[in-house]
Amino acid sequence: MSESKETHSTKLSRGTVAILGLIVAFVLALAVNFLFGKFNLRADLTEYNVYTLSEGTRNILNKLDTPVTVRYYVTDDSKVMSPSERARARRVEDLLSEFVRSAPSKELELVNDEGEFEEKKVKMLTVKKLNPEPNTDAEDAAIIDGLQAGVSGETNNELYFGIAVECIDKKETIPFLPATPETQLEYDLARAISNVHGGEEKKITVMTGLSVGGGFSGNFQAPPQQPWMFFEQLSKDYEVETIPATSTEIPEGTTTLMIIHPYDITEEAQFAVDQYLLQGGNVIALVDPNFFYARALAQGQQQMPGMPPQGGPPPTSDLDKLLKHWGVKYDANQVLADLNFGSEIIRRGNFSPTFLTLNREALGDGEDSPGLKDPMTQMLNHLNMLTPGAFEITPTPGIQVDRLVLSSPTNQLVGSFDADPTQEGGADRIREDFESYGKRRSLVARLSGEFKTAFPEGNPSKGEDEAESNADESDETAADEEKTDEAEEDTALKTASAPGRVLLIADVDFIYDANVVRRSQIPGLNIVIPEMLNENLTLVQNAVEQMSGDPDLINVRSRNSVRRPFTRQNEWYREAQEKFAKEVADFREKAKSAETRLNEILSSTPENIDQALLSPEVQAELETLRSEEVEFRRRERELQKEVTKEFRRKLATYKFGNSLFMPIVVILFGIGLAIYRKSKTAAR
Repeated sequence: MSESKETHSTKLSRGTVAILGLIVAFVLALAVNFLFGKFNLRADLTEYNVYTLSEGTRNILNKLDTPVTVRYYVTDDSKVMSPSERARARRVEDLLSEFVRSAPSKELELVNDEGEFEEKKVKMLTVKKLNPEPNTDAEDAAIIDGLQAGVSGETNNELYFGIAVECIDKKETIPFLPATPETQLEYDLARAISNVHGGEEKKITVMTGLSVGGGFSGNFQAPPQQPWMFFEQLSKDYEVETIPATSTEIPEGTTTLMIIHPYDITEEAQFAVDQYLLQGGNVIALVDPNFFYARALAQGQQQMPGMPPQGGPPPTSDLDKLLKHWGVKYDANQVLADLNFGSEIIRRGNFSPTFLTLNREALGDGEDSPGLKDPMTQMLNHLNMLTPGAFEITPTPGIQVDRLVLSSPTNQLVGSFDADPTQEGGADRIREDFESYGKRRSLVARLSGEFKTAFPEGNPSKGEDEAESNADESDETAADEEKTDEAEEDTALKTASAPGRVLLIADVDFIYDANVVRRSQIPGLNIVIPEMLNENLTLVQNAVEQMSGDPDLINVRSRNSVRRPFTRQNEWYREAQEKFAKEVADFREKAKSAETRLNEILSSTPENIDQALLSPEVQAELETLRSEEVEFRRRERELQKEVTKEFRRKLATYKFGNSLFMPIVVILFGIGLAIYRKSKTAAR
């Protein structure tokens, strides 16, 4: 009896303990949840600290000395916004909170209610969250700020989701926040704050014969061309002016000169660039031995029915006079092929060594490489170049050379025809005849220092003007003009009055829209959202910022993409090709031999060729050769299929292993935990 009571009381006490334990656990969970919610504690465990404000953003915020207001408009209604959109809205709110926490508070002299000045500590950045419901003051404010109501992609309801940033009389608006990564939104906000708080707008001059700024396409039936994405982005932050490549002077106030595909540049224009650089100017030059998308620009021209596309710019461009003087060797007729950085062209199902996908390996070999240290490139992971050229630079006295983006050592210069992956057999011919250079060539390089003129004799147009004047005018007038010319020539700089900088990029496709961006339109709005395909424009914008703008924005922008190209796939494809390369080459050689022998027989011209061709011996040999040629071609196609199959097998194995890795780890952990618990129970 007593034992029964004792057992009952023991069970009762254990039950009570269990209930008390549950209550304590519940209270602890509430307390922890309250504390974390109160203090907003969190840890960023991502490789590139994606959810942590960059140093550049913090620097921009710390420089604020005038209050900046951010108005965050969001339709905060669960019936209007889908769960994913509400989650995105919360992430935006969290990011804005991070901005406010990082912004300083400073003492400002303000007028109080009594009309007297008094010092007061003011937060330099404030955020106002507004819910613009229909027929409310918040909706009126959104319209005044330039926001537009969009349509939810999931609920089809009308909603507001945008930001306005204001400082005194300057305002920047993001009409609708796209579903971009947090790093892109951080950059957009940091750029807007920097712009409204910054000083005078800097001027960028673009020298080109291309319609980079949009406008009339040359075809009256076609709609106007839209500006290139790089031009749109620069126009948000700078005053941008375009001039032709025949200009004889650079506009006054230009902080950076961009030269894009100068296929029609004159010596007079190169002289103008030379003089601008000697005055301490900044130059970004994009040249190309084979502008791949030049053919696409011809599509916008007025065409003749039934004829292939005509017009458009030539594919080749150069700065011959300037490049040679700067010690830059560049062949405007040779394209760089690279077996390590080549790309697989999915639609055509083959590998192109002249379409380059560049990862961090292209920035240099070691920590001392300029590409891995320079703020312009150090955070980049993914660049694309199409049929680029290459630079080999011999430093000249007083000029520093930084090779920022490089090819691999396994490279070769090839002709433009074989470099074009749309040409049948071009890539095969490159691989068959490939002779590796063994050294890395420069794809992007920077020259900086005190330059000397490439025109020691002065403006090249002066000689032409003098010859014309001597032929048409009297000796007295010619003498007067000669004196004037000498006076003008004396004003031309021979050496630099200030250090200048030149950034060279060996590819114009590097900034062409089809290679860098995919545009999509928000439903119900005339707003186009760009999705960047790589970090090409990041590099260009970084260069402009470094030369003209706020260097802190480089740090923010360079975090935009953490995408890394799958270069391992290219290695697998090359391995598969090498596995069957000898057999393919043998069959290809046999097919060529059979074809050659066949042509020899058919081209022989005896007196009675018809009789010779009709002889049984010749007919039998012709039939045999034709059969062999067909068989060799068939076998070659089979081997090419084997190459593709081998590549896809490796890719499938990797994907399968990658998919199973974590489940296997979890299962093994569970089994190990079960064995551990069982052994512990058995020991008791």
